[in-house]
Amino acid sequence: MKTFIVTVTAQPGHDADVTRYYEGLAPVLAEANGFIGRKIFRSRTGEMATAVRKAYTEEELAKHAEPPHEDPGTTFIIVEQWESVDDRIEFGKQTGKRNVELIPHLLPAHSHEFFDELTG
Repeated sequence: MKTFIVTVTAQPGHDADVTRYYEGLAPVLAEANGFIGRKIFRSRTGEMATAVRKAYTEEELAKHAEPPHEDPGTTFIIVEQWESVDDRIEFGKQTGKRNVELIPHLLPAHSHEFFDELTG
C-alpha cells in the first residue's frame, strides 16, 4: 500500500470551492484502479489563535507577540491510500484535466508526494 498526501491552501473565501472539488472526486476515485481510501482535512483557520488569546493573559501574550498578518487562507490535507504508485499516477493522468477547476481557487504553494508511515 502507498500513501499519497496533498497539501493545498485555498485563497481566502474559496474554501467552499476547494471542498466541492475534492468531494466531487469521490465517485471517480471509487472507480479508480488500486484506490483504497481517502481522508480530507480542512483547517479551522484562526481557531488556534482565538483559543490562545482566551487562555493567556495580555501580559503572557506580549512576551510572545506576533506581527499582524493577513488571512492565510484555508489549508487542506488530502491523504489517499493506493495499492501502488503506478495506480495513483494513472489516476492523475486520467483526471488531470479536472485540475483546471481547482487551480483558480488555490494559493500558489502546494505539495504532493508519496509518504512512508514511520509509526502506526
